[in-house]
Amino acid sequence: MTGSLLNTFRDNSWGTRHHIDVEAIKASNPIESVVAAYGIELHRTGRALRGRCPLHEDHGRPNFYAWADSSSWWCFRCNLGGDVIRFIQLVDQVDFIEALSRLGAGISPSEARPAAPPTTRKTRTIIPPDPDVEAQRVLDAASSLYHRRLLGDARALAYVEQRGIDRATINQCKVGYAAGDEFLAYLKWRSLPLGPALRLGLLDAAGREFLAGRIVLPDQDLRSRVSAWMIGRLFDTPANQDPADGAPKYLGLPTPKPLFGSGTAHGSPSVVVCEGAFDYLVLRTWGYPAVALMGTHANASVLEQLRGFPRLYVALDQDDAGVEGMLRLANEIGPSVVPVALPDGIKDVGELGIQPDGHRLFAQALLEASGSECGPDEQAA
Repeated sequence: MTGSLLNTFRDNSWGTRHHIDVEAIKASNPIESVVAAYGIELHRTGRALRGRCPLHEDHGRPNFYAWADSSSWWCFRCNLGGDVIRFIQLVDQVDFIEALSRLGAGISPSEARPAAPPTTRKTRTIIPPDPDVEAQRVLDAASSLYHRRLLGDARALAYVEQRGIDRATINQCKVGYAAGDEFLAYLKWRSLPLGPALRLGLLDAAGREFLAGRIVLPDQDLRSRVSAWMIGRLFDTPANQDPADGAPKYLGLPTPKPLFGSGTAHGSPSVVVCEGAFDYLVLRTWGYPAVALMGTHANASVLEQLRGFPRLYVALDQDDAGVEGMLRLANEIGPSVVPVALPDGIKDVGELGIQPDGHRLFAQALLEASGSECGPDEQAA
């Protein structure tokens, strides 16, 4: 199809034609611009532009070359190449028609392919992949890989358990460990597309894992599926210290941050609102319905979700930022917000998780905050 100047998609039964000037499509989508749009840095070397190939683990010398004058590319490691259409096909794992559509051909797959003729002749229907479905498959793959990696890594697993998280919660919350340099190969082994992993931020253009070296906690929806957000914490840094190299202790995917845990807490008459990932895991270990702001600020969407709970026991960090965050919630939401004061000398719920009597101390703090004989969900724990 790509060999002629004018490509025609024709339904032999109905006589309809769709004329697609493939050369014009390629001319309006320079190979270097399309490659760069996928986050791949290209550097000129003679007539060529060189970068790291998105189709394999490219950690050594860059193997991907693109030539603007011929609108072509080639990877000397994969032994694959072609034009800009072939690039889209391989990176996003889509067929020729879908690649044309993504390059602005002005056709939809249903328009480009023949309709089923009114005969008994067998035809093969090619259904283009649903971007949302593909992204969900990639997210599930990442969560599965990281979770199994945690369970198989004695040091990472010990760190999580020493923070007061039990094995049941680790499994229910799909806590994982991104060891690094594994996910790209895993995608290829599972025959999953690279495009969604790049768009979600799980991988960078060089194939490096965004959350590498971190304990990973994925958000989950109402059906306990992984949503489009994960957060990772450096596990070799003590809870009360910042990383020596200045790297952020917590790092979330560059997709919109949700009200973490709202899917699993949905329908609960009351919920504990905490600040961080390990606060959330400790509360889940103790059996409380919980959500986490993953910070102290709540945007309009998060506030709307919080208003859906009849009662909010707010247990943010006991520092200036946490107190200010609690006051903002009380001001925005109203009397359903119940501040929870943690015991003296305790900064956050996560610290209580490593205390021998931390659960009892937190339950007592809830009773004092509510002024009743029960806490969230009638002391679900």
